[in-house]
Amino acid sequence: MPVLAVDETLAPWGELKDVPWTGILVGNGASCAVWRGFRYRSLYDQSRSEAMAARLTAEAVRIFEALETHNFELVLSPLKTTSLVTQALGQNPATVDGLYLGIQNALVEAVKSAHIPWANIPEDNLRAIKQALLPYEFVYSTNYDLILYWSIMLDGPQGFTDYFFAPRFDLGNTEIWVKATKVLFLHGGLHLYRELSGDTIKRRAQPFQNLLDLFGTPIEPPAVPLFISEGSSRDKLNSVYRSDYLSFAYSQFAKHRGPLVVFGQSLNAEFDGHLIDAIRKSEAKILAISLLPGPDVPTSKARFYGAFPNMDVHFFDATTHPLGAAELSVQEEATAANAGVVPPGGPAA
Repeated sequence: MPVLAVDETLAPWGELKDVPWTGILVGNGASCAVWRGFRYRSLYDQSRSEAMAARLTAEAVRIFEALETHNFELVLSPLKTTSLVTQALGQNPATVDGLYLGIQNALVEAVKSAHIPWANIPEDNLRAIKQALLPYEFVYSTNYDLILYWSIMLDGPQGFTDYFFAPRFDLGNTEIWVKATKVLFLHGGLHLYRELSGDTIKRRAQPFQNLLDLFGTPIEPPAVPLFISEGSSRDKLNSVYRSDYLSFAYSQFAKHRGPLVVFGQSLNAEFDGHLIDAIRKSEAKILAISLLPGPDVPTSKARFYGAFPNMDVHFFDATTHPLGAAELSVQEEATAANAGVVPPGGPAA
């Protein structure tokens, strides 16, 4: 058996890019390369912060604790159902509706406080991300922010498909007959909503309102944002199986064929065990995993070797990949300079 290298050495992406990579799994590191504000912080913890004007009340916190989750979708959805049942019984749903609205407002403020506005991202940055993704047959994203979606929608979605051939996802219509990079959001996204029926719909931008502006605003028929914000791997997988779209996306990932790139995704067993299991089940026998240079590289290498003992695993410097290029980073000063800019609806989505 060959000796596995667990030193700090990382290959430049240029040494691996000519392998016929068929897919890429994109994690939070890709979003952080654009905006440092995406560095992990619990939306639940943030929504309880004194700095939030709309924050979770003590009563709302008790609901999260009773349901044993920090996932907003898993709280908002049953509250909406409770409101409808209460009305059907001829009772006043005001208390339930008030809790729903308060929790939703806390979520919206937490997300928007962390998310970079569309107007502050140079189009060249989005276009570079789009070009970096186009060569892959499949793009799997675990990010729920809008960076990747805005990128593929820039200048129109030519060359990409996300399986939404209409606003509502149709599990019976998932065949792709044209050559296109197929994009799947494994943990949902800010542009996706779950109806009480369980159906998934994709929201579209409106004139002078992009998807971030619309996030959390009323939608008909009633629907709640569909994204998995945090939680254990078990909790995430339970949420995945509650959604027609997410379960389809996960099954496609678990059936991936061909060499797979993993970029900006830590694949921590506690939080991402379901992703590790999917990769093991897939036919992705060759992996290229991005790491940031530093003293933690040997430990990370050893962990990945242990997670994928039967695969040919390579490691590369994340900063040498197009998705990790320094030029993609948007500085806070630039964002402040553009404060108050009203975008003309953002990309058509």
